[in-house]
Amino acid sequence: MKKKTLFLLILFITTTALAQKKTVAISTFEAASDVEISAKYIKAIEDKVKAAIKNTNRFKIVDRANYRKLLDEREFQKKEEFIDGKVTSESAFEGAEQIVTGNISQVSITKRTSKESFSYKCNISFSLEVIDIATGKVIASEMIQPKQTFLGNVVSTYDTKTPEKAFFNSLKGTQKAIDKFVAENFPVTTQIIEITKATSSKAKTLLLNTGNMNGAKEKQAFKVVELVSMNVNGKEIIRKKEIGTVRITNVEGDEISEAKVIKGGNVILERFNAGAKIECYSKN
Repeated sequence: MKKKTLFLLILFITTTALAQKKTVAISTFEAASDVEISAKYIKAIEDKVKAAIKNTNRFKIVDRANYRKLLDEREFQKKEEFIDGKVTSESAFEGAEQIVTGNISQVSITKRTSKESFSYKCNISFSLEVIDIATGKVIASEMIQPKQTFLGNVVSTYDTKTPEKAFFNSLKGTQKAIDKFVAENFPVTTQIIEITKATSSKAKTLLLNTGNMNGAKEKQAFKVVELVSMNVNGKEIIRKKEIGTVRITNVEGDEISEAKVIKGGNVILERFNAGAKIECYSKN
């Protein structure tokens, strides 16, 4: 009985601490059906994407391994008649709104030899998809490759040591593309709390309802959007009208940050004072 009580207490504390973080599920990445790719390279790419999402500090991540643990715990609860399985029925995996999947189309490592030396070349490409769990629809999809040269050619990394080193150097080159994908498809959504400094016509600084809990950081930019209700053929729709840009200058706590207005100060001030519905979406 004590063990069960302790388990419930730990679970309550954990879920309470994470309650304000969005949950994202990550499936096991797979190789395309027409290619053979080493399992260690597939896992390395999956871990790279998982780390990029985790490092934003915006999400609770549930991967396949954690899901397996949840299922095992559910079976344990059934055997022990443990609160009817209610704890795991409210598990983080089931609370996820989106799942990220990865399909790897290429990990090609070739050896280049010369008279006195040799080197390895690695080309990597993989696609990422975000799937809405409720509908099963793909809501975002992008092909990821290492950064490109100014001529538009994909960078292939050469290394004089091992094929593995060439692979990881090439994988490192995908970091910017992965970060961009995460930023665009998993933005922080927040609101303006207060305009703290303004002239008669322009907002200069303001407070945002985001902070350490959402991975807020200095220089993080947000686009400011007014939600405008429109009636189209008898149906009400919401138009998101971009009215400005702000950038965080100081993270003041878990849920509040100070930001400087970079663009649209006049419109932001006018619409905020008019009581318009305004939201801010992170750009990075």
